[in-house]
Amino acid sequence: MVSWSEGSSSSWDDDSVTSELPRTITCHEWSGIAHELFFRYMHLEPCLRQVAFQYTDTGRCFLACAKEKAEEKCFYLEWIDPEWSVAMHSCIGQLRSMHDKENEDRIRDKLKLGEENFKIIGEKRRMEEELRFFKLDFTKMVADKEEAISQLGSARLAISDLKEEIEKKKLADYSSTNPHQVLRAKAEKERDQLVLERDQMKKEKKKLEHINSDMMKRNHGYKDNVKKLKEICDEF
Repeated sequence: MVSWSEGSSSSWDDDSVTSELPRTITCHEWSGIAHELFFRYMHLEPCLRQVAFQYTDTGRCFLACAKEKAEEKCFYLEWIDPEWSVAMHSCIGQLRSMHDKENEDRIRDKLKLGEENFKIIGEKRRMEEELRFFKLDFTKMVADKEEAISQLGSARLAISDLKEEIEKKKLADYSSTNPHQVLRAKAEKERDQLVLERDQMKKEKKKLEHINSDMMKRNHGYKDNVKKLKEICDEF
């Protein structure tokens, strides 16, 4: 139960106006507009119930200006709960320290996680950049290959055209040769053919002479044998 009495801070004394209001926390038991209380601040309107959530004042109920717009809101503050005892201050202080430390650890973890995410994002961007350069290099390589193939095809066509020109030139040179030289070349070719046939006939002649000589030798042998047979027959 929230305690409040006429002995609490006055509605408009020097302690009721501050330069800064404490931070607050949601509380269903002490919230909303305090219509049942007196008009206690400069607007002469009901105050707003709030619960402090700041340092050793955490948990204390107070009344404050109910204006929603910042330019209309004043810094009226009236504490409903008295200040906590020394032991309560110590407990709240420790709880706040634990809370602040937990927040610091959470922030530190978030920063660390953020740094890791930043590194991961940086590494991802670096890999994407390398992949982009690789794609550009690959595209350039493909283009260079296609250009080289095109140049090779052009070179082959040029070589084919050159060969055709050379053949045409040979035919033209052959057609433009002196007829006398053509006849002379033909005669020399026929002469060489006759010389070759003559040499072949000489070889055939020598071969026939050897065969004839051999046959003559064999013929003399037959004659001797016939003569011997005749002598033997005459003896009988």
